[in-house]
Amino acid sequence: MPTPERLILIDASSLIYRAYYAIPANFSTADGLHTNAIYGFATMFRKILSGRQPERGAVVFDAPGKTFREEQYPEYKAQRPRMDPELREQLPWVDKLVEAHRFPHLRVPGYEADDIIGTLTRQAVDAGMEVYIISGDKDFAQLIGPTVRMIDTLRDVTFDAELVRKKWGVPPSLFIDYLALVGDKVDNIPGVPGIGPKTAKKLLDAYGDLEGVLTHTSELKGKQKERLEDNAEQARMSQKLATIDTQVELELGLEDLKLVPVAAAELNALYKRLEFYSLLSEEEVAKGEAKAQVGADFGAVTSLEQLDALLASLPGPEDGAVATMAIVDAPSAVRGELAGLALSVGAGHGRFIPLHCEGGLGEAGLAKLRPWLEDPKRYKLGHDCKASWVALRRKGVALAGIVGDTMIESFLVEPNKLIPHRLDQLTKEYLQRTIPPQKRILGSGKRLKRFSQLDAEALAPWCCTQVEAVAAAFVEIRERLDAEGHRDTLEQVSLPLSWVLGQMELDGVAIDSEDLGKMSEEFGERLAKLEKTIFEIAGREFNIASSKQLGAVLFDELELPVIKRTKTGYSTNAEVLERLAGKTKHPKHTIAKYLLEHRKLAKLINTYTDVLQAAVNPDSGRIHATFQQTAGVSGRLITTEPDLQRTPIKTPEGKRVRQAFVTRPGYKLISADWSQIELRLLAHFSSDAHLVEAFAKGLDVHARTAAQLFEVGGGPEKVSREQRGVGKLVNFATIYGQGATALGQILKVPRKQAQAYIDGYFAYYSGVRDWLDGTMAQANVDGFVETLLGRRRYIPELSSNNWQDRQAGERIAANTPIQGSAADICKLAMLGIDRQLRAQKLTTRMLLQIHDELVFEAPVAEVEAVVAIVRGQMESVVELRVPLVVDVGVGDTWAEAH
Repeated sequence: MPTPERLILIDASSLIYRAYYAIPANFSTADGLHTNAIYGFATMFRKILSGRQPERGAVVFDAPGKTFREEQYPEYKAQRPRMDPELREQLPWVDKLVEAHRFPHLRVPGYEADDIIGTLTRQAVDAGMEVYIISGDKDFAQLIGPTVRMIDTLRDVTFDAELVRKKWGVPPSLFIDYLALVGDKVDNIPGVPGIGPKTAKKLLDAYGDLEGVLTHTSELKGKQKERLEDNAEQARMSQKLATIDTQVELELGLEDLKLVPVAAAELNALYKRLEFYSLLSEEEVAKGEAKAQVGADFGAVTSLEQLDALLASLPGPEDGAVATMAIVDAPSAVRGELAGLALSVGAGHGRFIPLHCEGGLGEAGLAKLRPWLEDPKRYKLGHDCKASWVALRRKGVALAGIVGDTMIESFLVEPNKLIPHRLDQLTKEYLQRTIPPQKRILGSGKRLKRFSQLDAEALAPWCCTQVEAVAAAFVEIRERLDAEGHRDTLEQVSLPLSWVLGQMELDGVAIDSEDLGKMSEEFGERLAKLEKTIFEIAGREFNIASSKQLGAVLFDELELPVIKRTKTGYSTNAEVLERLAGKTKHPKHTIAKYLLEHRKLAKLINTYTDVLQAAVNPDSGRIHATFQQTAGVSGRLITTEPDLQRTPIKTPEGKRVRQAFVTRPGYKLISADWSQIELRLLAHFSSDAHLVEAFAKGLDVHARTAAQLFEVGGGPEKVSREQRGVGKLVNFATIYGQGATALGQILKVPRKQAQAYIDGYFAYYSGVRDWLDGTMAQANVDGFVETLLGRRRYIPELSSNNWQDRQAGERIAANTPIQGSAADICKLAMLGIDRQLRAQKLTTRMLLQIHDELVFEAPVAEVEAVVAIVRGQMESVVELRVPLVVDVGVGDTWAEAH
């Protein structure tokens, strides 16, 4: 049998509104055109067309003006607010986008898009076609049948008749009868007051359809009978309002909906106008790259004589900065070969100096470069200069004279817009062009090569394009940086810190691989025992890692109460398991406790013990993580390859993992950790009298909070351990902006009780409430908040049209000054400690920065001096209204020191 033709019908309004509310309102072009709805629509449109191409299709819009339903019932959709001007201005561009895709589009005055889609669906089914309706509107459930599906692209769910029945309890044929009874708040369809989904399903199961229900009201009792009899006509009217008209007279028929190839040139031009560079076709990207190279002065330096001439032509001392980029093999600057160096004196210029690749100049070339690279008065700039510094340091070259770093500067300008601020992201944002990806030159998969394996002439164009983009983007980014007033932060904190972090990467931290292996075995044995116990309770074996299989076991077979559902079935996340574990009425509930333990151990094995072993450098026996300044929006440092920031702290298993971090004979590890730095910053910012007093006098702030919440007679000294735990969680809930629902779930108490804790907290710490309110109010005016160092974080969520996004924005506004300032303080302390260690010519090394903790490796003879330096710097790095306190520990392992 031949495959039936496919017709795809796109509900434009559904996609547009979803895009508008899902993407922050500050998404716009350089000239101020809002593009959040257009971009969201464009990306969803691409996703829809990425699979099997339909033979026919149409995008259907609502026409302006009233529809026949409003004529029949003026209250229909009357509660909906007027369209935002920011959305209205985008609608013509959505039309242009559809036209560039060569997609037919329809609007019919007096009718909704639903009716047009319904009519086309009927025609297509009659013609033997299969139909896919792209929408999240439940009203289309009534159209679903053997050859009709509805795809909700946001949730990635395809509705067929069975899924309709599962979700709403009725088949598609009864969906309008269902809506006639329960009504629809979204469309302001009244339905029958007091009839909910469960009752409607029972009535329809018993009497067949709406008329069957209404003609059998005499068999019902009480309020239900009364409500149905009093509202029978309203139910019938609701049924009419909910019914999609499938007989609309259309100007276009099925034959007019045949799709033709996309107008690629027109579409790319539109993407460029809208600054959607990530959506450009590969051909257009390649064309842009080729155009950028036309007339460009690119080339390879293939002899020492040419290198001499190049160095002689570079700007003199303090005359101008040269963009500089080390080309290094994977996996990192610490372990990869230095293939070469790329230089650019400005836009349109680039030179590649091959060193350790085919045709490279080797150590002789590096020797000629050394004086220029190490001269602090020969200014250089780059992108992720730390990586170049590390790669050259390994070769014995001390890179100096760095005056700019486009990665860091872009982060300081607007930290959350381009994370992690890769060069390709910057070129799109600041130069409105693309650069070829690394795989273009190295390949991928089995054909993946290293830079050092390639010929210098082959490498040159790609390397020159990269470094030239740095030189060109620097001009634009530096202008923004200066306008935002961040030059001091760059020069006094971020750039100097890069070299401290680079040295930390080179030094690495020693790991006991043998102990990690034993740990994996220990955890593996415990995991096997847990699996056995879980299977015994379940009554059979299954894939514990499969959400679907686990959901079937928990809720279908063991019949545990369903806590939450997802778009594809039952939720089995940690929150659900924790709530199930709290229900101890039946022995089978204990399975949740064992599942939580199983997940914890599996994570330790997969995320820590195995990953840490794989990350050990066989040459040094140490882990050389990469420290990133531009990946954490708050400004906190992030470690990758591996991610050491997530190393567990408080659990016995976490302590066991830290035990594998060791030191050399004759050395000790020193751990220095700020005590409650974020709460101290909250006291500083808010000036709350009670909070400031608690820290100034060295009181237990958690116990003090608990004493107020529980009205403990005798004060904080009489607070129980459990009460103090509640006080601690409530204190931190303030910083993280947790509401009553979230706090209640954490504390395992009713929402009402959690709200009482929050109210009690703010009644006592009224200065905190005032500061939070003032901070949020100012953030709504400015659109950003600042840290102690004046680093700004813009919060587009505050201007979102989505209430949940705005709530998230307010939490960010409250939290960023605290978390971001803690990050600022840590960076300043790291710089101060590094200066002191070098000034006193100590050999101690700073190895790790994990949240509020710094870890050092010191010779035994230096431990006392280093502890004094570290404590002194960390406790006096800034002057706050309350003292900073640091806990310092010393040991042979990280676990002992912490």
